Amino acid sequence: MNAAARSALFYASPTPAAPGAPRLLLFIYNFPPDPAVGGLRWQELGRYFAGEGWAVDVVTRDFSELSGKDPQRLARLPVGVRVFCVPDREPLVGRIQKLVWPILRRLVPQRSSQKVDALSQREIFSQGGPRSIVRAYHAWMEFTRDSIWASAAASLGHAVLNGEPCLAIVSSGPPHMAHEAARLAATRAGIPHVVDMRDPWSLVQRLREPIASPMWIRRARAYESRIVSSAALVTMNTQSARDAMRAAYPESAHKVEVIRNGSDDEPLPPARRDGCFRIRFAGWIYMDRDPRPVFRAARRVIDQLQLTPDNLIIELVGHANRYANTPTTQIAEEEGVTSFVRIGGRMPRQQTMEFLAGATMLLSLPQDSDYAVPAKIYEYVRFPAWMLVLAMPTSATAEVLQDSDADVVDPTDVETLAAVLTMRYRQFARGETPRAIGADGRFDRRVQAQRLMTLITRLVPPDDQRGESATVSLG
Repeated sequence: MNAAARSALFYASPTPAAPGAPRLLLFIYNFPPDPAVGGLRWQELGRYFAGEGWAVDVVTRDFSELSGKDPQRLARLPVGVRVFCVPDREPLVGRIQKLVWPILRRLVPQRSSQKVDALSQREIFSQGGPRSIVRAYHAWMEFTRDSIWASAAASLGHAVLNGEPCLAIVSSGPPHMAHEAARLAATRAGIPHVVDMRDPWSLVQRLREPIASPMWIRRARAYESRIVSSAALVTMNTQSARDAMRAAYPESAHKVEVIRNGSDDEPLPPARRDGCFRIRFAGWIYMDRDPRPVFRAARRVIDQLQLTPDNLIIELVGHANRYANTPTTQIAEEEGVTSFVRIGGRMPRQQTMEFLAGATMLLSLPQDSDYAVPAKIYEYVRFPAWMLVLAMPTSATAEVLQDSDADVVDPTDVETLAAVLTMRYRQFARGETPRAIGADGRFDRRVQAQRLMTLITRLVPPDDQRGESATVSLG
């Protein structure tokens, strides 16, 4: 390891990898101790790789100014992992904006806040006006800022490699400019690049309102097409996302595969139940995750069964206090369930798991992305609780949960939602105990990790010296 890599080293496993272990270099912006759920996929995939004798070096964001760091997630990292940090650097224009903007805010009358959290691609390309200029600026700033980070990350990745054997360079996003960092590093080192897209990039169906600009879509497509063209393997989370990518890039269709998310084997807290039917949600209420349908259905059940908050409660934690700039408490009041709804803030992961363990029913709110499955689904399936999943029948979420005991309901069908809640409440009142949806192991991440190891190993020609130490037992 050279001086540049040593100065950027944030964490190294107390037990180093075995000499000659097949090594991966991973570019990912969110990684432990960052509490963001985006880092969980490779935190856990890394454990299965390490279990088969692999070593993983990680190039990620700088954690020095990150609030809410979760050191327990560092403790779960496996043998042979090293984590290197790259700080974010603000573009010159952004630094000027930060100086000038407070002055402008005093001079320019405040505009009303936006009424939507996100726009569809159709809406993005059809809307104009002054706000579209603001969105274009924010989109340009995001790509400019992220490209600065990607360039610095690629340079650090080269320093981490420092001539050591490496089987493949992997990138995981969003944020998707991690893929550009990996492309630059892989091209320079002549190492296969594996693109792991947890969510679509240019094919995203909805974009956060501040950056929802045609400029963002075009820039994403430009970077993505170059990255896909040079990649040795592209993995998507769902079959529908894989099929969409194959259609978008037919010349690269042969190298686009599915590696789903999965459930992990970390110990679960004991289930703590009382006499109350507790519907619980942990996550972020944003974009299209509207809580109104479940509030409306709950009101019907409350009236029909004459329930009180001692009998049924809806509990939301995380970034759950607002939806589309409307306080969640206001939405609950409008739907007549104020006394039946409780809202909490973000929790450390262990505390979140304890919260989920106390649920009678776990709730997944709707999203209108046909290509993605909420990461929380793979956590929910481990708990002995009923699962209420608001998703369209044609969605990737419905596809993943088909033939399971999860209640997957069209979010526009309040009547069916109310019927499901009534059925499950009556089962609860009779003393019935739900079984974990994933108790049969069908959602385990281990299977996906083994498939990914196989695909990566096949990238290296038999006569390539890097592959001599890459033989692993995948049994």
